[in-house]
Amino acid sequence: MLEVRELLAGYGETQVIHGVDLAVREGQFHAILGRNGVGKTTTLKTIVGLLPAFGGEVVLQGNSIARRQPYDIARLGIGYVPETRDIFGSLSVTENLQLAARLAARRDRKWTIERVFEFFPNLANRRENGGNQLSGGEQQMLAIGRALVMNPTLLILDEPTEGLAPIVVRQIFDKLTELKREGMTMLLVEQNFHFATRLADTVSIFGRGQCVWTGTSEALRADAELHEKWLGV
Repeated sequence: MLEVRELLAGYGETQVIHGVDLAVREGQFHAILGRNGVGKTTTLKTIVGLLPAFGGEVVLQGNSIARRQPYDIARLGIGYVPETRDIFGSLSVTENLQLAARLAARRDRKWTIERVFEFFPNLANRRENGGNQLSGGEQQMLAIGRALVMNPTLLILDEPTEGLAPIVVRQIFDKLTELKREGMTMLLVEQNFHFATRLADTVSIFGRGQCVWTGTSEALRADAELHEKWLGV
């Protein structure tokens, strides 16, 4: 589904990632873990076109996308849920979803606005509320729902549990589990180790701007030395 080869990227003249290699198979839930500042979010932003690649390649279903515009990449099938959520506060919940659905231009209309409301009942109850009137958890649900109405072939999520209450984290976990069960291909960046490894089939660990290890969630949980070296505080 997605292959990243020797990716180089950063901000301005500052290089943050140094030759990242990553592969996500169709139907797989792949998580990226690592300490703060090792290039996880930078990698995601470069994949979706929000940052220019200094070098390397990003291939989505056989198509090179490393130098395409973000709107082109979205229409090719990547749904992106940013860490900052980026909800339009002056628009209602319904309008936020309508805007994404109108821009989608996707073949498969499996995900409609009404299905998002069925998937996230909290949003259905707040459909006429403005984006800035939602709680943090509701905004996260809306950010995910907005990506889903694009009917993506690959869903990318950056820190979806950050700043959320435990009960909301559980709700997000349950919903991502449902998507996984349906066969949605997902790439997740997450600081919550247990959240990520309980969901992910495969995990990549980032360190010093590179992917330093890839394996199964089970193998990572069983390797205390690996965890301490790259994830311990």
